[in-house]
Amino acid sequence: MAAVREDGAPIGSGPLRPVPVAELAPRSSSGVGVDRTFFDRDAVSILLDSHALGWEGVYAALTEERPHEATRPPLHAMWLAMSLSDASFLRRIVRGQEYSDPAIPLHSLTITPPSVEARDVIGVNVRVLHLFVAPQIFTEVSGALADRDTDSASFSPVFTVEDPALVPIARMVKRALSEPPREGLLKVDYLVRALAAHLLWGNPEAGRSGRWASVVPVLTPRQMQIVREFIHTHLATDISIADLANILGLSRTQFLRRFKASTGTSPYRSVMEARVQRAKVLLADGRLDLTDVAAASGFASQAHLATVFSRFVKASPSAFRRQVCSPASSPRQTDDETQPRSPAGKPMTG
Repeated sequence: MAAVREDGAPIGSGPLRPVPVAELAPRSSSGVGVDRTFFDRDAVSILLDSHALGWEGVYAALTEERPHEATRPPLHAMWLAMSLSDASFLRRIVRGQEYSDPAIPLHSLTITPPSVEARDVIGVNVRVLHLFVAPQIFTEVSGALADRDTDSASFSPVFTVEDPALVPIARMVKRALSEPPREGLLKVDYLVRALAAHLLWGNPEAGRSGRWASVVPVLTPRQMQIVREFIHTHLATDISIADLANILGLSRTQFLRRFKASTGTSPYRSVMEARVQRAKVLLADGRLDLTDVAAASGFASQAHLATVFSRFVKASPSAFRRQVCSPASSPRQTDDETQPRSPAGKPMTG
């Protein structure tokens, strides 16, 4: 059975017409690349928008839309559309795949990543909040998140997702359209960055017909082997994140993100674990005193060794050595770990 519009006409017939890409060519002075010209003026009424509010990095529009079809050109911005009507109808074709929902729930979100063309068929009268977020917002936020970067992030289109985190952000942006410009400007400045952070982490909860996928690249087995060998070879020296990233030809942020996706832990913790493992071997061997064990394992000092070793092993280096070595095999030394220390960190003498 063919889908029909509110007036009973089949979708794709009657007065509905595709909107040429040229008609939708985006223009904006807010850094987003989108303004009122994005919408088909014959089928869409703009109730409120942010074009004169001074918002930077985001364009928002509250619209009343009549049944129509539109080919949406690829944009530089991330585009989120939130339904403000119950049981609205939408059919969408993205990357050759067709999605359709005859009863989209209130506050459901459809998300179109940058550089993705979409063809939409709106089958009933509907009210929609559109948000277009500029790429520089994601770049700024990804830098703050430290282990995320937009160069390697991959966003997938989302069709009618119900996300309890994104919905209140979108609703507050909608409210800001009606507030005094100065107040709304400050509020939206924070809201749009919260929205970007949520999307960059890629953790929205998919609804009944929605799906979100944030593709996190991982290190190949060969890359992991290179990293492990480098750490093992250079344990006695300082090992920086930049060193590990450089040997793989990745940026610091790309390496952090991919290492975490591959191992479930951070490079720092992995290096510390390797240092502790070497220290355990040297302590069990029994020929080096604690100062030399610390240096050979890459710890800054004996005190640093004691702190990290105790955190991972739940025992001090001396206690561990006593457990695994006979008294005869242990070198004679003073155990500074148990002596009172001055504020400078050196053993206190009587």
